[in-house]
Amino acid sequence: MNISVIGTGYVGLVTGAGLAAKKHNVICADKSSEKIATLQSGGLPIWEEGLEEILKEAKAQQAISFTTNITQAIQKSDLILIAVGTPSLADGDADLSQIYNIGSLIARESTTDKIVVLKSTVPPGTGDNLKTLLNESSNHGVTFEVVSNPEFLRQGSAVSDFFYPSRIIVGCSTDEARKAMEQLYKSFPCTIQFCDRKSAETIKYAANSFLAMKISYMNMLATLSEELGADINEIKEGIGSDPRIGSDFLNPGLGFGGSCLPKDIKAFMKTGANHAVPMTLLQEVLKINEKQPDLIINKLKSFLGTLKGATISIMGLSFKPNTDDLRDAPSIKLVHHLLEEGATVRAYDPLVHVYPLDEVSLFPDPYTTVEDSDAVIFVTEWDEFKSLNWKSIVSNLRLPLILDGRNMFELKEMKKIADQHDLIYCSIGRPNIYKGLGAVKVKNK
Repeated sequence: MNISVIGTGYVGLVTGAGLAAKKHNVICADKSSEKIATLQSGGLPIWEEGLEEILKEAKAQQAISFTTNITQAIQKSDLILIAVGTPSLADGDADLSQIYNIGSLIARESTTDKIVVLKSTVPPGTGDNLKTLLNESSNHGVTFEVVSNPEFLRQGSAVSDFFYPSRIIVGCSTDEARKAMEQLYKSFPCTIQFCDRKSAETIKYAANSFLAMKISYMNMLATLSEELGADINEIKEGIGSDPRIGSDFLNPGLGFGGSCLPKDIKAFMKTGANHAVPMTLLQEVLKINEKQPDLIINKLKSFLGTLKGATISIMGLSFKPNTDDLRDAPSIKLVHHLLEEGATVRAYDPLVHVYPLDEVSLFPDPYTTVEDSDAVIFVTEWDEFKSLNWKSIVSNLRLPLILDGRNMFELKEMKKIADQHDLIYCSIGRPNIYKGLGAVKVKNK
């Protein structure tokens, strides 16, 4: 199939590269000349595991090309995938300006019938509105069909998720569109659920909101666990072993972030408000999430008394491991709070080499990062942190205070490390570990 993908962000680029690998002819179009120049020269504007390899292969097979000429991409394609951003407006609603601007362009420039596929996450009803816009604005008497085909790609594992999806959701209203989508996905190893456009759009928001709800629920339980003296990891295992609940997304920590969950919940709440259906449950989900970074700040203060003049090291800045994406990352709020309290912030992340706050000093490895620091906070659960040389970490710290914002380390393991190296270890929803001289040093600061 001849396909254009408009937008070369995390969704558009992975989708375009994946479809090219599936032997489709793909044009990736973006208004950003910088992104396109990077892609044409063999570089990547984003980092995603496995993406470089499949792009290289697709280019070698001449199955994919990149352009800023969106009009040309539209005219050369039978299937047009829209994968542009829908960021939050001030009232929480999704900003659909890019969707409708592209829709107007498609309507003006198309000289043959087109099927337009919405990959972007949009409020229910957007596909219907886009179809009306396309068919009313056409200059050449062509017919348009709009399909809602939400993506379920997880940053950090998006390439694998593309090739091995758990499900494919397709919202359409004609046999022609259905046949085109069956052709597009015929080689994928999962069932396609066909439904109407509004249901498909709602599925995406409902799924993301439910996942966020599980995270906030566990964070609420973690706070209670600390007051009770219980262990949230034991609680997680106990409830996660129930097949009706499952173990995914039950990890307490600093809260969720990224480009999807926060904005999608706000947009879903706005959708409810627009239809007189208050989404009060989701309000609480966001409220709990907003408070999570503050819990770490309070733990720090309980040991250090004040953060003014303290040096704090941050391990991990991206909103999740295996990505360089900082959008709505919990580290942002945490760092802001530390700076407001008068702390000096040092940080390390394997993929983040530029940070939006100049006051934060970035270092090339964990060991130089923690030098002369009063505490270290683990913010992103990168695998490399699980094999640290704790002797070097503790000896480089001014005070051996470890705060684990993701419960990365087992308590039994940290007790052994504390016995060897004298430190205080604090996590989320679990008992603190006080051991040896480390505890004395922190308490006497």
